[in-house]
Amino acid sequence: MNEINRLKKIILMLLSKLDNASSDELINYLLTREYVSLDAKNARKVLSQLIREGVIVKIPSTERKKFTLKTSSIKL
Repeated sequence: MNEINRLKKIILMLLSKLDNASSDELINYLLTREYVSLDAKNARKVLSQLIREGVIVKIPSTERKKFTLKTSSIKL
């Protein structure tokens, strides 16, 4: 399994656990836990790819003044 697919699976697993995390929170969580060798730029690329594919949806959060991410019903 290549690194991108592995990172996608890890992000989906984390989103199911964290529930409505912002992209910054998710990336910081990944970097501090050292799940994979990545930098923030690659993590953002994977997140945007998952959003374009419809696997992750962006939900506006007025109290946090950010978009939060949540998995949709579509899976990889």
